[in-house]
Amino acid sequence: MPLDNQTTGKAVKTRQRLSPEARQYQIIQAAISFYARHGFDASTRDLARELGISQPLLYRYFPTKEALIDSVYEEVFVRRWNPEWEEWLADRSQPMADRLKRYFKDYARFILQSTWVRIFIYAGLSKGGINQKYLKRLRERHFELIAREMRYEYEIPEPADKEAEDDEIELIWAMHSSIFYIGVRKWIYELSTPKKLDRLIDMRVDSFVHGVPAVLKAQRR
Repeated sequence: MPLDNQTTGKAVKTRQRLSPEARQYQIIQAAISFYARHGFDASTRDLARELGISQPLLYRYFPTKEALIDSVYEEVFVRRWNPEWEEWLADRSQPMADRLKRYFKDYARFILQSTWVRIFIYAGLSKGGINQKYLKRLRERHFELIAREMRYEYEIPEPADKEAEDDEIELIWAMHSSIFYIGVRKWIYELSTPKKLDRLIDMRVDSFVHGVPAVLKAQRR
């Protein structure tokens, strides 16, 4: 009995081979989920088994485990980075508090995901280079920009030396860490987290702009 068109189509689709690009993308996405669950000490053999492919085929696309981890870093921490964040933070037509609220609300949606938080934590335990690259990028592109714009808006004297500049960055770190820690509570400790995240961010930013500029100005007088 001849197969109908629908059945034939399914058979053809099943036999289709993925293009090298599609296969590589599939491996990266699977690796993100895999390392988020098992950490970076898990073997590529287990990853290949989960993908349903051979380990030699995996190494055809990624010659070393480090090459695969580099691709995971690029996908999770670089490709999903929103270049508009810097534009929002530098927009002096808006009050500093509004800029920070807009930035942190969007940034929170970027980092407060299971795979992002778990990969970041696992990387700190066994692949510190990932964290260091990401945090260097964060400091240079966001924290230093926030510090500069905060000095401009609130007429804070320029830092007299490297130590004073680091003081500014530490206070901004604390604000960022309070957002990131929500993800740690949810995805690492499995605790309840605030349901109204935007409202919480509004309050934290208000606390920051009402406290930090006054502290820095008093210190630098």
